[in-house]
Amino acid sequence: MDESNRTSRCRKRWSEWPMGAKVGVIAAGVLVVVPGLVTLCGVVTMGLWNALMPAIFKLPSIGFWQALGLLLLSRILLKGGAGHAGHRHWKRRQVWKRMQEDDQRGMAT
Repeated sequence: MDESNRTSRCRKRWSEWPMGAKVGVIAAGVLVVVPGLVTLCGVVTMGLWNALMPAIFKLPSIGFWQALGLLLLSRILLKGGAGHAGHRHWKRRQVWKRMQEDDQRGMAT
């Protein structure tokens, strides 16, 4: 039997995996990817701050945890809260839909 043929027969498709295995793989991926992205964002923010702000505005350099705090603070201030952005978008769509329905009713009469 050919080696590549045997390997392809032993490997299951994702749709054939048991649910527990799928959950485990996804959870492991999330546990690796999310902290990695948070770390990357913190390091980039720290690097940009330390390269620009002390030279331009004579501000002190910051550390990694201060950079993460700065990212969190900017998210809260610029996004208008800690979360629930999906609810605002849903509400906006509902208002837009009602306005369109009112316009159509106004044209019909």
